[in-house]
Amino acid sequence: MRAERAAPRALAAVHATTNQQRLSADILRLLDKVWPVLREQGVRTGHNVVVYYPGSGGSFTVDVGVETFTDFAGHGEVRPMSTPSGEVAVSTHYGEYSQMGSAYAALDQWCTGNGRRPSGVNWEVYGDWADDPAKRRTDVYFLLDPAAR
Repeated sequence: MRAERAAPRALAAVHATTNQQRLSADILRLLDKVWPVLREQGVRTGHNVVVYYPGSGGSFTVDVGVETFTDFAGHGEVRPMSTPSGEVAVSTHYGEYSQMGSAYAALDQWCTGNGRRPSGVNWEVYGDWADDPAKRRTDVYFLLDPAAR
């Protein structure tokens, strides 16, 4: 667990509305739209990223995409975007994606213990794939509300 200043990461991403029940399937479906565009354009890429925005009524919006290190031309729903920038609390999770609740709980606990309030925007950066779930790394970022210090 750590606090740091996050710079924006350039992404090729699709903006969509989803809910908790559809989230996993929607992430895979949307990444399947992004990757062919990047491969076709020969874009130098990094990790998969999902940015979460507050919603209502059980739905929320996401930007699902891939880090980009060279320019690309948007195509269809795939657009240039970026992660937020600012002060963040960060937790690293190793294991199955379905078990990331502990990383979120640790971030909530850190915020409470340090008198900080999350802004409501968070994102996940997925490390390189590993067949062994114990080696799968996901960094979870909470953008912090600058007014709540």
